[in-house]
Amino acid sequence: MPSNVVQLAAGPRCRVLIAHQSKTTRRVLRSVIKSEGMALVEVADGESALAELAIARFDLLILELDLPEYDGLTVMKLHRILMANQPGRAEPPAVVFTLAREVRGNPVLTQHLQSLGVSGFIDDTPGDEVSGMVNDILRARECRATEGKKPAAA
Repeated sequence: MPSNVVQLAAGPRCRVLIAHQSKTTRRVLRSVIKSEGMALVEVADGESALAELAIARFDLLILELDLPEYDGLTVMKLHRILMANQPGRAEPPAVVFTLAREVRGNPVLTQHLQSLGVSGFIDDTPGDEVSGMVNDILRARECRATEGKKPAAA
């Protein structure tokens, strides 16, 4: 007997944009953070990142600071301007920058980026620690999104 109830496939819980000019770095990031319920979108430059951000919402942006076309900081700022001019107020995505080892230890740079709301930093040659950072950031966003929401009445 046919049923009139159709099961819809559950979409991704979280969307992550990886913007890095190195295909190898994008591949490593994808393999380190790939998990169930997560959609990953990869781009190689700032212009492509902005194009993706214009058409879809993301929970996390992993941006190379020195992206070609538009650098990662410019992508982050332009996206925030874009979001501020859209109807409705959505929480902007968390941002993590990949930094070259030479500048990662520069406290002036990292403190400035943190003052702009950057959630964290990873090396341009990412390791396994990235997975924990990404999961922590996304879990914190999920908790903030569910705070204050009352459960549906039965």
